[in-house]
Amino acid sequence: MDKLIKMALEQAEQAEVYYTEESSDGISFNDGKLDKADSSLSSGLSLRLIKDGKVGFAHTRNLLDPAKMVKQAMISQENGMEVKFSFPKPTPVRSFDSYDPSLENISKKDLIQKGQELISYVKARSDAQINLNIWYSTGKVQISNSQGTDLSRLESSFGVYAQMIFPGTGSGLVAFFMGPKPGWIPVSEIDEMIELFRISKEQVVPQTGKLPVIFQGSSVYALTWRLDEAIHPSNHYNKISPLCNRIGERIISDKLSYFQNPFDEEMAFCAGFDEEGTPTSKYHFFEKGVFKAIPTDLNYAQKLGLQPTGNGFRHSVETMPGARVINANLSTGDLSLKEMIAQIDNGLIVQSLMGAHSGNILNGDFSVGVASGFLIQGGKLVGRVKDCMLSGNVYDTLNNVVAIEN
Repeated sequence: MDKLIKMALEQAEQAEVYYTEESSDGISFNDGKLDKADSSLSSGLSLRLIKDGKVGFAHTRNLLDPAKMVKQAMISQENGMEVKFSFPKPTPVRSFDSYDPSLENISKKDLIQKGQELISYVKARSDAQINLNIWYSTGKVQISNSQGTDLSRLESSFGVYAQMIFPGTGSGLVAFFMGPKPGWIPVSEIDEMIELFRISKEQVVPQTGKLPVIFQGSSVYALTWRLDEAIHPSNHYNKISPLCNRIGERIISDKLSYFQNPFDEEMAFCAGFDEEGTPTSKYHFFEKGVFKAIPTDLNYAQKLGLQPTGNGFRHSVETMPGARVINANLSTGDLSLKEMIAQIDNGLIVQSLMGAHSGNILNGDFSVGVASGFLIQGGKLVGRVKDCMLSGNVYDTLNNVVAIEN
């Protein structure tokens, strides 16, 4: 990496090298039967450089010719994006024990056995088709730049995803676990899924109208995605966000806070620095409903006259970093899910949705199909809803929060 930076500095004013490697293993069961087992190993390198106020970029999965990579980055720079930021100087960052070496000793045989035990447990209690994925990965990230920054971290993750399929559909009930260390879906969650599948055999079509809805599980993403777009720095720079110049205003219910915590060691991703070498931080985007902060990378922090918040992350080695919310959290409330359901006389609870991309996302609109949801009547779940769609606006919805689960 040092050699590549030195070669780049012969033609550019600043240079940064990003390196990543990852190995992963996983197995999947389809309808309770072992379907496939996969292993993968990958590594890659990217070079970002700045010359005459323009950025150049190149990447490779096999660094056989460093000079060619520098040349490609310089060709990219000729028509590159104009930037005014500098790569960060060395700064103290928090370190975490985010790598679990015990993952190296897990075999596919171990995963298959655990998977078969879970499937047998479900099959003894339900006639549902059950699909199951189990996987784990380990990896390394390293960032070096011409300012002297040289940071690296080891990462690991372990996941279990179980789905009970509704007959004649591609959707169903889901339970999952994900974390930096080996773990498992609690038996209580599997039992809950089995009971919901029993209830799902009764199908109902809810009446059209405005109803209270409990958003559970992955369905919450349809709402937070729209908040993420509204706080994204590019939309503030281009003055198209509905939240432009509204920091300090109450935007959503004061019952709700939305924040990120990259220091939470129980989550699957924990990092003291982003993929530009900037220290990460824990902070609120919305605190008791008040719009508090915009997540930034180096580029948009400079453009907006803000401090970089350490949110510059990459989708892969093939892409340059961009601002992204990490380890998003919602504040907790004071009611159990059972108590929330009991308070609803006529409404819905939805676990998963179809078409979260539908509607004007930036404006907060959504129009989504219910993949997995149940009708609530008299404080009890009475059946699975079919032919059901939810539409609304995230700001209207989140200004009418009745309760949040504890």
